[in-house]
Amino acid sequence: MLVPDVVHDDDELRIVTWSAVVACRWKAAPTKEKIELVGRHQRALAQSTVDNRIVMLTVFAPNTGALVSATAREAATGLARDGREILMGLAQVVEGQGFGAAAARAVMSGIQLAVRAGYPTKVFGSTDEALPWVSELLRKAGLERDADDVVDALRDVTSS
Repeated sequence: MLVPDVVHDDDELRIVTWSAVVACRWKAAPTKEKIELVGRHQRALAQSTVDNRIVMLTVFAPNTGALVSATAREAATGLARDGREILMGLAQVVEGQGFGAAAARAVMSGIQLAVRAGYPTKVFGSTDEALPWVSELLRKAGLERDADDVVDALRDVTSS
């Protein structure tokens, strides 16, 4: 099995690449600069794949997903639009329980509808719920072996 590559890790954000997947774990509210960093890693991984297509998994720790500035929202919208060229799908996880987490998941679902990304997107409440969906996207892309391994490969590196 491939080993995940932690390409960035600080107090705000962890970025991991594995096979044709970029996984991000936001530990603090996303900033414009960090969103742009994610975009650079997305493009780099896509350029290293045979068909220039990848899957994105984004995990927001509790209380980080809905607290973004206007410039961060603009950067995220741009990243979503740029993803039309390289993304096979986007799984977003908003961790947490209760009204706040549910509201953040609803907002993210609404943003994806408004952006009209052109690739499958889905919002989840946990990484354990999202990884099988990521696996299915890999399977549809013909990456059977990676689809079988993705849950084990990314579960730990995307958790707190």
